[in-house]
Amino acid sequence: MKKRFILFVLFISLLSLTACGSSSTSSGSAKKEDGSSAKEITIGYLPWDEDVAVTYLWKSLLEEKGYKVKLMQADVAPIFSGVANGSIDLFLDTWMPITHSTYMKKYKDKVSVLGTWYDQADSGLAVPDYMDVKSIDELNSQKDVLAGKIIGIEPGAGLMRLTRENAIPSYGLKSWTLVESSTPAMLAELDKAVASKKPIVVTLWRPHWAFEKYHLRYLEDPKNAMNPSGAEKLQSIGTKDFAAKFPEVAKWLESFTLDSKQIAELESEITNSKDEEKGVENWLAANESVKDTLLK
Repeated sequence: MKKRFILFVLFISLLSLTACGSSSTSSGSAKKEDGSSAKEITIGYLPWDEDVAVTYLWKSLLEEKGYKVKLMQADVAPIFSGVANGSIDLFLDTWMPITHSTYMKKYKDKVSVLGTWYDQADSGLAVPDYMDVKSIDELNSQKDVLAGKIIGIEPGAGLMRLTRENAIPSYGLKSWTLVESSTPAMLAELDKAVASKKPIVVTLWRPHWAFEKYHLRYLEDPKNAMNPSGAEKLQSIGTKDFAAKFPEVAKWLESFTLDSKQIAELESEITNSKDEEKGVENWLAANESVKDTLLK
């Protein structure tokens, strides 16, 4: 009798485990409301305003089409590594041919370029227009005023590499400090300085809403240290098999473009809303034709 009882308990336990196993889903799938599987896409992004803008834009668009979207904010190195090893499916803000060239050379055989959505991007050292300094080669004369500091962003960013390896040696700024921080921290310093009309020089890029809000301008760069190849292209990259896994999305991204005005307005909506999803919602409501074009 005791033996039968033990066998009965084991049988019930086995049934319980089997039931649990049959009801679970894999980490790579989700369920739509109609019970069918929804494809999941993980998008890696940097805290750069144009990247935040297009990332949340595509999150909204893809979710409307039934995809489950996971966002992962990280520094540039782990994002490229993640796309290469497949833990991140998509990154929408690759700057080529200069800023992210090191990463693209390293992972060129493990990622795929899905499209170019903007082709007039550039980088530089920016100052408020109330400052007299006009060119990078005049910075040494302003060293005391600026405390010998250039306020930078994330240390792994290509913009920081250009400043550190190109601009600083080219213009004899080796005694200056390139402050490593983050994009939000740099913008906070900029906001504080402009509010009191204090001098400041920051690493910055276009497209970016800060130029209009703070009345900024690039310092002239006669040695072309910050943009040695001219304007850069903003590209979307994905895993090597992205187009095979997500052919519909790959087709959309291939034809995806925004102009300067659209990017600026989208960034401004997000900044003013202080909420990425609400900002995108507001922008899409005013740009229905753009949405229709993107998802053809």
